[in-house]
Amino acid sequence: MRRIHSATFMRVNPIFHGVADIADMPGHGCSRKVVPMRSILLLSAAASALVAGSAVAADLPNRSAAPVFAEPAPRVVAYDWSGFYAGLNAGYAWNTSRWTAVAPTVFTAFNTDGDGFVGGGFAGFNWQMNQFVLGLEGQLKYAGTRGTALCAGGPATCRTSQEWLGDIDVRAGFAADRALIFATGGVAFTNYKFTNPTPAPVTTWGAGSRTGWTVGAGIDFAVTNNWVAGLEYKYYDFGSATSNSTPAGTNVRFKETESSIMGRLSYKFSSGASPIAARF
Repeated sequence: MRRIHSATFMRVNPIFHGVADIADMPGHGCSRKVVPMRSILLLSAAASALVAGSAVAADLPNRSAAPVFAEPAPRVVAYDWSGFYAGLNAGYAWNTSRWTAVAPTVFTAFNTDGDGFVGGGFAGFNWQMNQFVLGLEGQLKYAGTRGTALCAGGPATCRTSQEWLGDIDVRAGFAADRALIFATGGVAFTNYKFTNPTPAPVTTWGAGSRTGWTVGAGIDFAVTNNWVAGLEYKYYDFGSATSNSTPAGTNVRFKETESSIMGRLSYKFSSGASPIAARF
């Protein structure tokens, strides 16, 4: 068979134009074999594309889902009750005044129970520890309570009237942000007047200036950071005291207890904002 030179083969077969000669392989009848150059170029292009694609992929940002962190809960700031305050209070009071004869005077015991308006001012200081509040408060009020009854059932009239009322108290409470529920207790002071206005002449007794004790409870609410409104109940016990009347010389023991309920409005001199997070 006629051997065709590779150059002649390429000229005769333009489809295989640009082939590469391959050295003769031993044991074969043909001295040269040809491999299409187009195949070699396609393989090279595919390899280049694969390498380039890998490089580009390496340069791309990681599109896997980033970790999501929950935002911290907003800080809840509790109202701070600590600081000085002062205000006004007003309300209603009712009392029981027990008149008992002391020998040699003899009569049947009776009461001159009364009621009336009370109102005045107060000032104090609170100290807050977490949600617990301790404080010291003083009050001084006008007292218009008055009670009148027949003296021992007779025609004469006996009267108990109160002129003023004051107290110094320790307060302990539980704060729920702007609401403060508290209990209070301390020493109380007052002045009573005991009279027998009819029939004339008017008979009076001493023993009106008294010292006793008081307990109570209430609630305050901070309307703003400085203004506080509240409601308070108090019970008073002033014990008993004995006095001779003027001019009749009648010996009487007087025993007084009292209750009051008052609205309060105060101004807190320091801001109510607290840097402590609430724990409720």
